[in-house]
Amino acid sequence: MKRKAAANPSDRKVATDAKTSNKSPKSSSHHPKLKDSKADSKVDCKVDSKGLSERRLKQYSVAQKGKFPLTVGITGARCGDLLRGVEEASNGDVANVVLRLVAGQVAAPLIIRRSVEAELGREALLAAVAKHFGISRAAAELRYNDFPSSECPNHQPLGSGCSHGIEEDCTCAPMASFVIVSQGVWQNFAEQHGNGAELQAMVSERRVVCWRDVLKLMYTPGLPEGKKLILRPRLFEIVAGPEEVLPTDPALSKGSLVDGCQVWPEVSGSDVTYLRLDDFLVRVPSSSSTAWTIEVETICEALNGLVEASACEQQVRYALKHLKALSLGALKSCVQKLIRFHASLVQLGSAGPNGGFSPELQLFTRGCTAALKRLAVILLEDAWVEAEDTPQQVAALLVLGLVTQRMHDYEPPRQLILAVLRLAAKAQRSKCIIAWRSEKDQKGAGKQVKDVKGDGGDNLLLVSEEQQQAIQTSARLLRILRSFPGDMDMFDIVAQCSCSGFLPLLRAERGPDVMPLCHIVDQHTFRGIGHLLGEDSGGSFADRFRMLFEKCTGCNPRLADLSGFESRPEVSLARFAQGLCLNMALQQSRKVLPVISEGVHVNLELDTGVLPAAVGPLPVTLAGRKPKEAETEGSQKSKKRKKEDAEKVDKPQVVGKRGKRDLLVLLGLRCPEDEVVMQKPVRATRDLFGELTDQERAAAVQQARSQSHRLQSPLLPGLKTASFNGQVGQWMVDGQTWTKLLKDGVKLKVPLVSSPFWCPASKCCLTPERMAQLLRDDAAVAEAMNVTGVGMVPEAQQLVISMSSAVPHGTSLRAVALLRQQYSTIAMPTPSLQGTADGVGLAAYEGDWWVYRFLVLISRVMPVALRPSMPPNFQVLNPILLRILEKWIMEGVQQGTSSSPQGGLEGSHWKDQKLWKEMESHASLKLMEHQREAIDRMMERDQELKCGGHFLIMDTGHGKTVTSLLYAYRWLCLHGRNVARILWITPAGTVENLLKQLRSTWHCPTHLVPRISQAKKPKVGETLDLVLKDFMVNVIHADHLRTAIDKGLAVQATSSVIIFDEVDEMYAPTLRTSAARRLCQNCPKFVAQTATPMRKNESQLLAWLADTCAFPVDKRNWLVAASGMVSMQLELSISAREEEVLVPMVDAVRDRCRHLFASHGAAQWLEMARVVQEHTDAAMVQHAVQAAKQDRSKHPYGGVLLVADSRQHAEKLMKLSAVHLPTGDFASLEASDAEKFAVVVVTKDKDRGYNSARRLGVLVTGAYPGNAASRHQLRGRLRRLGQRRKEVRFVTVCMENSILHLLHQRHSAVDTMNISLEQLGQRFSAEVLNGLRAP
Repeated sequence: MKRKAAANPSDRKVATDAKTSNKSPKSSSHHPKLKDSKADSKVDCKVDSKGLSERRLKQYSVAQKGKFPLTVGITGARCGDLLRGVEEASNGDVANVVLRLVAGQVAAPLIIRRSVEAELGREALLAAVAKHFGISRAAAELRYNDFPSSECPNHQPLGSGCSHGIEEDCTCAPMASFVIVSQGVWQNFAEQHGNGAELQAMVSERRVVCWRDVLKLMYTPGLPEGKKLILRPRLFEIVAGPEEVLPTDPALSKGSLVDGCQVWPEVSGSDVTYLRLDDFLVRVPSSSSTAWTIEVETICEALNGLVEASACEQQVRYALKHLKALSLGALKSCVQKLIRFHASLVQLGSAGPNGGFSPELQLFTRGCTAALKRLAVILLEDAWVEAEDTPQQVAALLVLGLVTQRMHDYEPPRQLILAVLRLAAKAQRSKCIIAWRSEKDQKGAGKQVKDVKGDGGDNLLLVSEEQQQAIQTSARLLRILRSFPGDMDMFDIVAQCSCSGFLPLLRAERGPDVMPLCHIVDQHTFRGIGHLLGEDSGGSFADRFRMLFEKCTGCNPRLADLSGFESRPEVSLARFAQGLCLNMALQQSRKVLPVISEGVHVNLELDTGVLPAAVGPLPVTLAGRKPKEAETEGSQKSKKRKKEDAEKVDKPQVVGKRGKRDLLVLLGLRCPEDEVVMQKPVRATRDLFGELTDQERAAAVQQARSQSHRLQSPLLPGLKTASFNGQVGQWMVDGQTWTKLLKDGVKLKVPLVSSPFWCPASKCCLTPERMAQLLRDDAAVAEAMNVTGVGMVPEAQQLVISMSSAVPHGTSLRAVALLRQQYSTIAMPTPSLQGTADGVGLAAYEGDWWVYRFLVLISRVMPVALRPSMPPNFQVLNPILLRILEKWIMEGVQQGTSSSPQGGLEGSHWKDQKLWKEMESHASLKLMEHQREAIDRMMERDQELKCGGHFLIMDTGHGKTVTSLLYAYRWLCLHGRNVARILWITPAGTVENLLKQLRSTWHCPTHLVPRISQAKKPKVGETLDLVLKDFMVNVIHADHLRTAIDKGLAVQATSSVIIFDEVDEMYAPTLRTSAARRLCQNCPKFVAQTATPMRKNESQLLAWLADTCAFPVDKRNWLVAASGMVSMQLELSISAREEEVLVPMVDAVRDRCRHLFASHGAAQWLEMARVVQEHTDAAMVQHAVQAAKQDRSKHPYGGVLLVADSRQHAEKLMKLSAVHLPTGDFASLEASDAEKFAVVVVTKDKDRGYNSARRLGVLVTGAYPGNAASRHQLRGRLRRLGQRRKEVRFVTVCMENSILHLLHQRHSAVDTMNISLEQLGQRFSAEVLNGLRAP
């Protein structure tokens, strides 16, 4: 970057000419610092820790008086400390997570401590420490001063000793390591990325891990979701205790002891231990030296006197045999249902786990912790044991559960376990239950709470003060131990009721005779049961779960008469689903289908991208070229190209440490011999394609062709290597040309197995009515889930096509979407316990149970490809046959839509629509060459690659809207017989301008979809139902998707072509993204368009990218998939001139900054930035006014786009500018008199969706927080089609050597992945275009 004299003598300006689009100036090699600052900038593994964003500082501020954020961000942590996730922090990212530090220490970032001290005051903070740890004020001060701390970044993961992120694969030694006692919500995150089993093993085995071990399980470079900030110090707090207390401690004599020995009163005084646990002093039996294992003798001893002795041992052994395959969650459910149902016998039908995971509870629970806590809950909820000490025993169970949770080395003694087993057995036999429910809750249960006002009786349980205290203590303990919200609320209600001196009781006359073992299955144990329940179970997952609990698993004979229970219709529905889930859980053997024939041959037609994807990016290394070598090459090039190459010689070349260049070679998607050569993507700013010469490209390709490369693809089984044969000029796969293999496809011989009982004689005669009956046929579903086979049924293709054409269009398309890009397992989304979205991954929607049943029946037709596992999941047995199955289902979809046209489309066709024909004629005349090429590329991909959609990349202002519009219309004219409409999904800020452009510029029939209201009385402009219009572009606000998806939009997507505008706004794991992804998977064709496909990294892009490819896409080969994007990088012949205006720091600002730096205040950096910007505003306005006058001298209606940080900042800049020139706000851009405004002030978030700023020639901005995509989009408001100038200027005004100067320099070294993806596309020179005037 060259420095030039500023127009204003008081300023210095840095200018750079850039012929390429939106190139940022290169960053300096040093960071500016405040003068006289004592903190040196840090390098290597150290990080400048001085800066805190406003958002992060707010997370440490105290919103309410008395709320003390006493987290590890303040306290730090040392070896032996127990850390618990702060449940409300960071949207619950660490809910129910518990860690124990076993080595090293975690330093608290001093910036956090200083911030909180400044806001709370040191004395208040010391009082919080004293209260939290249960120590005196003096001891708290000593402890506070001893907290480990350092000037480390506030976001640095627990135990990290460097600044490297998890994606950088660093090997720096950690500062601390820990054991995960409870993984809580992390289990959901790990399972989302396929690492759930690894995390469970990590917890159950008590592995010692570091921050890298955890974070690598929480993200996948090939998936859009990821949790990489879940180990920040502020998200955890130190848990006080457990701390051992001597028996002579005076505190024990104050009467506040919670006795955990009440369950086992016979324990001797020498075998007990006293502990301080949170706010409690507790007494528990001393830990056993060995862990208890399942002993038949112990169980029989516990049942002594309760079960007939002669049959006891035999029954125990029989039960253990049948239950050993169950998970811990299923065993917990088994205990509760056995006690609740109060049956005399359990129908089983045909050593316990060390630990398990309760998904909704988000706690890893040791087997003993789960049993102790669950039994305490059962005693209050389902069966009260009538004994004097039962309240104390409930408290004892919870104390013991808390001890086993916090002390991973605590092992309950054998006699204690025996006592707990005996208490559970007594609960099962008990006829009593506490009537804590309200009359409304018990209405219809067969019994009501009797009048409890009286002097006692069988319906009342008298509660002494000691018992009251025990119950109230139990409620507090359960809140600490954590349970389902309903359980904790129940304990609170019972504790409150006990204050009256009695509790109401109900009694059962008799319980059911038999309980089938499948009764233990409900949504708490197997969430997928909602997919199996029949049609009459409810119209939503919430209704289905409610029906299952209220009508079946939640029934208690102590509350209601259960006569004829098994014959009730709702119970029959439940038993079907419960039985199938239990069979899967017990891993019951399946019937093997007999082979009736050696089989038939099937063939999978391979996509041309399979080989490039199987090979992946090929790394090659070239010797670093010298300038002289570059000057002599390209003798046949045009003068223009020679000049460009000469310019490249003057640029510093990117080489390795030893003068070598690391490049990547990608085989061409349509023809592998058309290799693409690029530099390796890195975060440093550089042109990944333009800096390479033809000689370098040829050398890289030659090196890649000279080697053999291992193949990795599930679609090329048995094939090992790819190599280039120079004699034939083609790539070979294990000795045969790829061209021949592509022509022949992959052939497999599949045996034939017997057909299901429901299979029609003619495989093509399944009607929609018959298919609807089949989906409701429980016998057909059960038969499909209970068999396995090595082949497919006769005429499987015809049967699959017939089935797919007969089911509703949305069902078959949803099924195909679930199969697409799956090669090992198919996991359908599951709801939360409440039947709603679980907040992790894609959402489960109404009607998904029909999709699941459809896939189950399909698996019966081809069991060799697909096998049902625990609902709603499937195991992929043969990826090739699954792709064939996917193709057959799509053929059925097309056959079904062609035979059953949409009601409103019959007799109509897109090419016959007059308004659309006029639009096409009008737009085609103005279509530019690069836009025509983009449309042609998409049409070619449709024909050659058979892709479901396209990823369109064009820079801002290059005409994405008209390109997608004309492509969609032309596709509809060819294939849109059963497509009713175009859906255009766009972010909020672009709706108004998109409507104006579609209607006024392109004269397109357009309808704005009204927002769907959740209120009974919608506001003006809102509706209660989804309103779409056929043969029109239906524009819908992206934020409205989460509501519209359940109001019929998912179904309407099957008859819609969808344009996802600014698709990079739909990457994050939100309900909006989940809805957009479902629409993308349901629609027959889509276009995902953006100017900035990369946000943070490739993982956010990959999920959308995979839907545009017909070959396996993963984190290894995503660059290959990206090379198939329809990417048009247009060279506009408009120079982008980046200028940096440095305003000298004045003494007033310098003094104020020094004062703030010395004050260590909570918001010093925010205040410093505010002061700096305040003293820079005048210079910003001065340069904007001067630039506007210069621009309007050549362009009478030109001017400056002045960018402000916030609305208040914009108002200030407008006042300053209006003194000199006519100044307008954002709305003035579209005003009828817009051209009179020489300066237009907009906020930094106004970065998308308008073209009217192209009349302006200069953008003036300050250095503001934000992302590279937003800055790129803002610049695109000026540098776009229709811009008449040969050069546009982008001026950044900031104060030299200030915090904002540092921010600007960091912005100048952003990730350039967007540039690299654009350059994969074809370049177009402005010389070949007809014109650049705005339409």
